[in-house]
Amino acid sequence: MKVGLLKQKDFSLLMMGKFVSLVGTQMQSFALSLYVYKKTGSAAMFASVIVAALIPQILLAPIAGVFADWLDRKKIIVYLDILSGLVVAGFALEYFFVGGLSLPSVYAISILLTLFSVLYQPAIGTVIPTIIKKDDLIDANAINSFIMNIGNFLSPLIAGVLFGFYGIFVILIINAVSFIVASIGETYINIPKTNKMPQKISFKAFKTDFSEGVKVIKNNKIITNIIILAPILNCIFSSLFSVGMVCITKKILKVSDFQYSMVEASFVIAMIIAPFVTSKYVKKYSLGKILYLDVFATAILIAIMAIVPTSTFLGLFHSNLIPFATLITIIVVIGIIMTTANIALSSLFQKVVPLDMMGRVGTVMNTCCMCCIPIGQVVFGFMFDGLSAWICVLICSAILLVSILGFRKSLLGYGEMSSSEIISSSELEMN
Repeated sequence: MKVGLLKQKDFSLLMMGKFVSLVGTQMQSFALSLYVYKKTGSAAMFASVIVAALIPQILLAPIAGVFADWLDRKKIIVYLDILSGLVVAGFALEYFFVGGLSLPSVYAISILLTLFSVLYQPAIGTVIPTIIKKDDLIDANAINSFIMNIGNFLSPLIAGVLFGFYGIFVILIINAVSFIVASIGETYINIPKTNKMPQKISFKAFKTDFSEGVKVIKNNKIITNIIILAPILNCIFSSLFSVGMVCITKKILKVSDFQYSMVEASFVIAMIIAPFVTSKYVKKYSLGKILYLDVFATAILIAIMAIVPTSTFLGLFHSNLIPFATLITIIVVIGIIMTTANIALSSLFQKVVPLDMMGRVGTVMNTCCMCCIPIGQVVFGFMFDGLSAWICVLICSAILLVSILGFRKSLLGYGEMSSSEIISSSELEMN
């Protein structure tokens, strides 16, 4: 991992802004969940807040992608961070003067920030490939992955302490300040303009540009495969590690709350160290080959994981210590491998999608991922209730294995092409 990239002013300011904004937002999300549960005593009520925020994101993301490609991306990022900071500050003032947040206010803050994020995410997603040379994309994405995972690890820890001592008001203030600080840093980033706004904005112009984005996806097999593969990976991993791990650890292994927190922490720690331990591996092979090998290896590891909750394996030991240690070890290895796969997937996406189309294409992929996650969690929730845990885990492995074998020829074929050849073929297929 080329840490020297952080010496570049634009990249370091981008990473600082993303980190500060992420920590503030994640702290607020964590604190809001505790606040709603404490206020209502209902997990279902907080779940409804999440769903209410998710629906507009799913519906509007593909549309927002067109505007992200039309408008100046630097202005989008800076203005939306300022607007988000002001909105959060407004709700902090409500808390200060009223003495709390009503449930409608919690809905409002979640939905408003989600709506801003619909346009913000496709805009900021294009910044790295815009300011970084193509040869450095893997290193840049590795650094981005490392910094974001550090933020994801620290946020709930800090939020838990602050919420326990000071309540949600302080966290709202911190998040408001984090947005403003991020926006100040982003004003100094030199982001080349790649947006293409039509001379006359109309529904016809919107429909034309939206259709062009769809054509890019349909006519380019590389992009199509990425957009199909990414939701499958998200669906399987969100289901296995949010629903499946609870069932395996709490219901079957009967671990303590502290041991369960170790499961969560081990995966995050693996994601943090992954860019360091796999940087040479990522550069040694082509992106397509890395993606194929990583997902294939993960499918095998998940199949091995299926052995842990079986009565045969558990019957070999007098306590849950060795099965639990085995599970942790497998999770750490999977975390390292899949972080590498995500870096490869992001880099491949950035290399094959034209910059002026990245907003439209990226939002389609993100929308597919978001739609698959709740569906997968519900389906696997019923499966883990009705079937043995080892069967459910084995099904996860089988889905991954069948999926990646289906993409084997395509991914390995792209792997033999240079980055410039991939982009050239992409442009030919579009024409």
